[in-house]
Amino acid sequence: MILPNLITTRHPPSRPESAEDIFSSTLGSIFPDDVQNLHGDDPATLLVYKNARFGDLELRTADVNGEEQRRKFAHYLWNAGILMAELVGGRGGGGVKNDTEGIIEKGEEQENGDGWKEGEWWVSRDEEKLWNVEGETVLELGAGVGLSGITSALAGAKEVVVTDYPAPPIIETIKLNIANNVLEHARTKISVHGHQWGDLSTEFAAANAGRYTRIFAADCLWMPHEHENLASSMLHFLSDSSDARIFCIAGFHTGRAKMAAFFEETVPKTGLEIEEIFEMDADGKRREWAGERDGGREDVSERKKWLAVARLRRRGTA
Repeated sequence: MILPNLITTRHPPSRPESAEDIFSSTLGSIFPDDVQNLHGDDPATLLVYKNARFGDLELRTADVNGEEQRRKFAHYLWNAGILMAELVGGRGGGGVKNDTEGIIEKGEEQENGDGWKEGEWWVSRDEEKLWNVEGETVLELGAGVGLSGITSALAGAKEVVVTDYPAPPIIETIKLNIANNVLEHARTKISVHGHQWGDLSTEFAAANAGRYTRIFAADCLWMPHEHENLASSMLHFLSDSSDARIFCIAGFHTGRAKMAAFFEETVPKTGLEIEEIFEMDADGKRREWAGERDGGREDVSERKKWLAVARLRRRGTA
């Protein structure tokens, strides 16, 4: 499976590799029909995401406190977030991170950075343009480790704001990940704010209404009771520009019905509409979106392989 294979873990030298670590690292070989869809939960372990354009990005997960913070699941990196980063990052061009030389200028990217053939990438060339963030104002909701925001900054976004539940361990971890992966001269265009979905009374929400031309949300649909709050935040922050879009990717691991409720019930009644939606598995295979499969008895292991990929806009946008 391609998506989980883009992540490797580095345990601290002081921690010897346990039998559980060895077992976890070989699950893909032992159970080839299953897919690992979450990564992390140990703040001392480094997650390394290998991006063809930006190289290795090193990420920490939050050391959350208490049941309320753990219920946000911001202390994991999910496959939806990895796919979002792949699509936002694109295949080449722009300035890319390089551990030895700092920046590789446009046109000097590695051979595989711009040498992909159709069918070897998640989306076509035309679709890739839709994900382009160069010069855009970007907001990430429910950021977790902040990967989509980080790749947006590296990919040339004009401004990036990364948000998640306003708990200090979550916010501070995102700031650390930005500091470790975004070169100093580019950090002025990326910031981190706590934001609880649906709370539009804060100074941050009031100051940034209608500001963002690109909004990203990865694996934010597993709590049906938060769907209206999430959609409310999306609509509030989305620019009035005709080309402003919300990109939403979510895994089916928590159940198809929860996700379907957001797209089929919440979105239509909150001033948004679906421009495109489809399903993609961890290897890039596609199929049509379906609110229900197999009469609601979809196999759990098969379901875990798939992600819903959606592009939303303000209702009535041409």
